Amino acid sequence: MRVNKEQKLGRHLPDVRWLLLGLILATAVLLFLNLPQPWPQLAAFTLIALWSLLSWSHLLAGDWFERLLFAGAAALLLNMLWVLLVSYIPGEIPVWLWVMGPVVIAAGPLLKTAHTEHVEVAVVPSHDVAFSKREWGWLGLLFLLAISLRIVNLSYSEFQGDEGVIMVRAANILAGNKAALFLHQKGPVEILLPLGLWGLNSTINEFWARILFAWAGILSVGAVVAVARRWFGSAVAIWAGYLFAIVGFSIAFSRIVQYQSLVVLWGALALFCAIRYTKTEKGWDLVWSALFLAAGLLAHYDAVLVAPAVAWLLGAHVVKTRRFVWLHWVAAMGVGTAVLAAFYVPFMTNPNFGRTGQYLLGARLGVSESTGIFSWSGPAFWQMITLYNSTYFVIGLALLLLFGLWFSLRAYRNVTAVLYFAAPFLFYLLVVVDPRTHVYTIFPGAVILAALALVTIWQWLTAKSRPLSYVLAACFGVWFAVSALYVYLMFIDHSPERMRTWAENRPVGYWTTWQEPPLYGLFGFPHQAGWRSAADLVANTGLPYASNEEEEITNWYMKQSPRTYCPDLQTFILAADVQDAVPYDETRLVDFSVAHEVVGNGRSTLQIFTREKVEQMQTHSITNDSLWLSPTEAVPSTFGGENPVNVTLGDEQVHLLGYDADLNKAYPGGEVAITLYWQVLQPFDQNYQTFVHLYDGELVGQHDGMPSCNTKPTTGWIPGQIIVDTHIIPIASDAQPGQLDVLTGMYNLITLERLQVPDHPENLIVLPTIQLRESVE
Repeated sequence: MRVNKEQKLGRHLPDVRWLLLGLILATAVLLFLNLPQPWPQLAAFTLIALWSLLSWSHLLAGDWFERLLFAGAAALLLNMLWVLLVSYIPGEIPVWLWVMGPVVIAAGPLLKTAHTEHVEVAVVPSHDVAFSKREWGWLGLLFLLAISLRIVNLSYSEFQGDEGVIMVRAANILAGNKAALFLHQKGPVEILLPLGLWGLNSTINEFWARILFAWAGILSVGAVVAVARRWFGSAVAIWAGYLFAIVGFSIAFSRIVQYQSLVVLWGALALFCAIRYTKTEKGWDLVWSALFLAAGLLAHYDAVLVAPAVAWLLGAHVVKTRRFVWLHWVAAMGVGTAVLAAFYVPFMTNPNFGRTGQYLLGARLGVSESTGIFSWSGPAFWQMITLYNSTYFVIGLALLLLFGLWFSLRAYRNVTAVLYFAAPFLFYLLVVVDPRTHVYTIFPGAVILAALALVTIWQWLTAKSRPLSYVLAACFGVWFAVSALYVYLMFIDHSPERMRTWAENRPVGYWTTWQEPPLYGLFGFPHQAGWRSAADLVANTGLPYASNEEEEITNWYMKQSPRTYCPDLQTFILAADVQDAVPYDETRLVDFSVAHEVVGNGRSTLQIFTREKVEQMQTHSITNDSLWLSPTEAVPSTFGGENPVNVTLGDEQVHLLGYDADLNKAYPGGEVAITLYWQVLQPFDQNYQTFVHLYDGELVGQHDGMPSCNTKPTTGWIPGQIIVDTHIIPIASDAQPGQLDVLTGMYNLITLERLQVPDHPENLIVLPTIQLRESVE
């Protein structure tokens, strides 16, 4: 094996090693000094990402590109595993324990190299794939482009959809509720990464919650380059990187708290290490391949789509060489299984495990007895990829891809590269009913094959006719610039927010085959409505509030203030351009006044209605000030009502913690508001209605319905949740003043059978009596 100058130089830098060790320890100390934000978050990111990258690259052999890439991906993986293990510790976890893991991960390689040579887990690339000086320059520009498209304006957008869910679950874990990790149905990684940063600090905001995902997105560009270089050489690798850098999905998912960047990064590194193993047959390469693949599966089940390419590559190598080193395979399978077991073994004991399987087969795959296994999602597939990327980019990439497939399949030149693209492409085109943004998985393989075609055509044209090669270069440059401008306009520029105002502000000159974008599954596009100011604009007297925005958003920005879906609202927050709007009854706002209006980009983005009469509406500009929240501000309330009940229904299915009673209108012809607090213990496979009945010997008032005023069916309840279920019960006008019995419970919507209540023959929960007054006071 050749040893290049970089390796020789790296082995004679003990001073750098000790300097880096000092910086790691100094950064750790900063986390205990109670500095103002953002300095603690900057220190945490530096410790987890940057110092670990430098220290692990010092341990590894190989050229600097592969060392830094491998080190960055491995550091994220190891920190994720540390956070997973720490999250199982009962109770609140002290800061020193959160800090210990990143310090050991960052410092460990430096201590090891104090006594040993570099670990040979990377092979120096052969001459035909090594980067030339000019290519190193192109590589530098590539990462400047990738960083710009993933970091610039990263703090602009408020949390969107699942981001709010993820952060609230991370807050739950920090507050000591360990079961929150098992409520997630997409894999734990997207919770664990921000959880690790938050555990090192007292507060967090949108930018720092997203920073590790942006970092993973940047590294994923490098991972695509690394795989392409091992297969087809440095020229193909560089252009594959440039193409992937402007893929809209890669940009969008690097800018939000979600798993996709990790799936691409670790999936590509699993393939990269497998490629390396076929060259070196060193056990560490196979172990790391298994580690990265297992980590990808902890991020999301999408990572399994890399497995066919890995399996084909390794299987073909075994057949070709007729060598099967049992020790390597047992070690790799053991390590990969252990990583998966660290999460899935405890998850299998949680009631939500079965629900996750139903979610994958039904909601995601759309598999049922009526549909069968196969389906056709071509129109939805096309619409999604031509929204996240320009139609020009998709058509150009598709043409290059066809050539790349042909070049790869000639004489079975590289079937693995074809599988890297074809497995996710065929799966989401022909199996999944509604692929939505999961089509992102086709692009790492697609850009590599497209770059292969581009370089092959360029080399052929250069040999045949240099003027024609210049024409190709000019056409490619225009196409690339037009495609890059589109993703800049859609994801980076936010004046205006084109996705949320598509009809008025769609990018000029970019045609599509459809008129309106998809309704669901859209993430990563810039959007602000003014929610960062909302909590301060709603007084305590204005609670509970209602809104047309999802709970996933409002729970975070309203700091878990009481929200209602019933007529008892005191404030209504109306957001503009809502993606997944919550239906509401506009007639409820007839007697309300607009107290506050938030304005951004020259248009109203948020209006706050109140029951109180307002003489003059106040107008506010959208603020870009960071909203820093602590776990205690973000964690859902565990309040179970002012009046404890503590009755468990069914076969340990749901627990009634308690209730509140609003008796201000408790008189004949008035109404009583009873709010029940249900704690979910097991998933429901059928919908149950909840009811509250009032008796004075005869029924004088009742309310039956889907919980939370017909908004939260029990089949959507998640174990661990506390469901706030308000019933507003009209009282008969001929009811007699005096004591009223209050009865509650649940019954099956189809069979009308009540859910079992222990020690009551009619399966009723008897609440304390309430007093019915004679008249209005």
